[in-house]
Amino acid sequence: MMRSVVIVVALSAVIASAGCGRGPHPDAAKRPGEPGAASHDVIANSVFGSVAVKETADLCAGRVQLAQGAATVNDACFTGDTNVVLCTDASSANAVQCAAANGKLALAGTGSDLINYARVR
Repeated sequence: MMRSVVIVVALSAVIASAGCGRGPHPDAAKRPGEPGAASHDVIANSVFGSVAVKETADLCAGRVQLAQGAATVNDACFTGDTNVVLCTDASSANAVQCAAANGKLALAGTGSDLINYARVR
């Protein structure tokens, strides 16, 4: 019984140290700024599998101050009404309405609240 436990633990250590996740990242040889190069990749292996965290340079997010309960953000990153956009009121617990359209994001809320927004997709 004890011998099988030792074998299982030893095999687990070998598998974990072998890096059974992904191999080398294909963009690793590209210099930042080159087409197809990832901006900031973090790649790691764990017991539960490989991990990849990416930060994109063209993030479509920000903050806007409402004026009389409304604001419009004009940005080409908003490509239409099928965009998924998250909006939260950073000033207080008030409801916020946000609707993406081609080239803009329309926001409605309360007074002059500060609104955080991010296009997810």
